[in-house]
Parts: sequence; C-alpha cells; structure tokens
Amino acid sequence: MTSLDDIIEDLDAPCDEQDIIEHERLYNEELQNNPVVTSRTQFGYGYVLVKSPYDNDIRKGIKLLEDLCQSGVDQRDFVYYLAVGHYRLHDYSKAIKHCQRVLEMEPGNHQATQLMEIIKKKRKKDALIGAAVLGGGAVALTSGLVLAGAVVAAGIAAFKSK
Repeated sequence: MTSLDDIIEDLDAPCDEQDIIEHERLYNEELQNNPVVTSRTQFGYGYVLVKSPYDNDIRKGIKLLEDLCQSGVDQRDFVYYLAVGHYRLHDYSKAIKHCQRVLEMEPGNHQATQLMEIIKKKRKKDALIGAAVLGGGAVALTSGLVLAGAVVAAGIAAFKSK
C-alpha cells in the first residue's frame, strides 16, 4: 500500500513540460479535424494540465475536466482529478467536494479517501501557518508602535530640555 507521504509527493510533483506540449498538440489537432474532441483526448490534456507547475494551466485543466463531467460522462477519474487540481490550487473546500463525489460514485474508493485525508491535514497545517504569520505580524506591529512611541517620547523630552 502506498503511504500518504508518497501520495502527497505525487500530488505535488509537476507534470513533465514535454507531456503538456504533446497532449496540447494532440488536443488541438483533434479539435481542428473534428467538431468535438474525444473524452479520452480531453481527459489526457486536462490531466497533464492539473499536474502543471503553473496555476493558469491547472485552472485550464480543471475547466476541461468540468466540461467532461457536464457532458454526461461523469467518470470517477474526471472527478478525482478535479479534486487534485483544486488541491494543487489550495482550494481545499472544492477538492473535498470532489472527493465526496467520487465516494458517492464508488463508496470505499481508497484513492479518494486518502486524498480527502491529505487535504484535511494540509488545510489544517495551512491554517496553523496562517495563524502563526498573523500572530507574528501582530507582534511586529505592536513592537513597531512601541518603538515609535519611544522615539516620539524621546523627541518630546529632548525638545522640552532645551
């Protein structure tokens, strides 16, 4: 069985740039020659895009996968990789929603269950980091105000002593 750390590493690992270029070429070629792209080609392109290191690519991949789901072809893989895309954009609420959809389609799906566990841990960790940054900012602001107050008080004292 794969460990959660291995899954996280795979989720965070970007797709090879050449894979993206090749899938884009296939997608555009098929689009040029046919009125509609096959779901297989669209899924392949959407998949590599949600694994891209670039947020705009990930968003484009999400759109392709959403279009597949709306076309009545709501396959588990399409929905799962929607969850992956939203996870990679740090949109954890939507990622969890898609994991839940996978579990509705296929109760007990181990992949979706593990992804949901990872997302919940990541969301909690990000919230703790955010709270620490916010707390650190409040301390810095307070320290800055105290220092500014001390400088003003010293200036007033120096002015009065003249």
